[in-house]
Amino acid sequence: MSQIICFVVNLATATKRREAMQALLTQHRIVPTWFDAVDGRVMSEEELAKHFNAARAQVAYGPMARAEIGTTLSHIGIYRKMIEQNIPCAMVLEDDVLLADDFDQLLSADSKEGLASVFSPDQAVMVQMTHVERGFKSGAIKIGHREIVRPHGGVWLTSGYFITLAAAKRMVDALYPVWMVADHWRVFERAGLLTLYALTPNAVWESPLSLVSDISPERKARRRDAKTIGDRVYRLWDTTFVRKFLVKDLPRFSG
Repeated sequence: MSQIICFVVNLATATKRREAMQALLTQHRIVPTWFDAVDGRVMSEEELAKHFNAARAQVAYGPMARAEIGTTLSHIGIYRKMIEQNIPCAMVLEDDVLLADDFDQLLSADSKEGLASVFSPDQAVMVQMTHVERGFKSGAIKIGHREIVRPHGGVWLTSGYFITLAAAKRMVDALYPVWMVADHWRVFERAGLLTLYALTPNAVWESPLSLVSDISPERKARRRDAKTIGDRVYRLWDTTFVRKFLVKDLPRFSG
């Protein structure tokens, strides 16, 4: 069975993580394409300034830790590689995840159970592989024993996701120099860069290694904007109608 490319982000110095992840991928019949992560913690101020738009980040998000900047540069680096090599679509994993037993089927390049059969390279799409709390009932796409749904509410994490070439191109054009964390997917959708989907039940979840993340100790608290009257009206509409009639809770799978 031919597979789409599966990028795995890993710091070159994190050899034990790479060994553990390689063993997991072998168990799941997956040949990874390793991507050496950018370590923002060791970049000089001058080098960091070349790749980071601090003023825009302050307005759009708030303070960003060096490790967060490095993580975002890592994912941008993958998108650039997709563009350079004209890769139609790819799976992106971080090195601290666990996978469903049938995860390799989602990577199939030539079967109906593969994500590549659902979306074309010119559709700007991201499909979240990790758990999302809620999804819309209508418009679900059947894929094997799972569904691809439009998520409702927040979509975070870059632990595992499928992305098309069109989305990669837009992300590179819009996200560099870095002004936003890599996993604020709703911001990217609102900006028209891509359309978000989520796989349910989820096929990826964080392993215990995620509890000792390379970036968590540095991560800054996100600034929260004051709620407007419009925000409060929308929240009331969302909780009393949308969630009640249009949305369903999605099951969390963790092995």
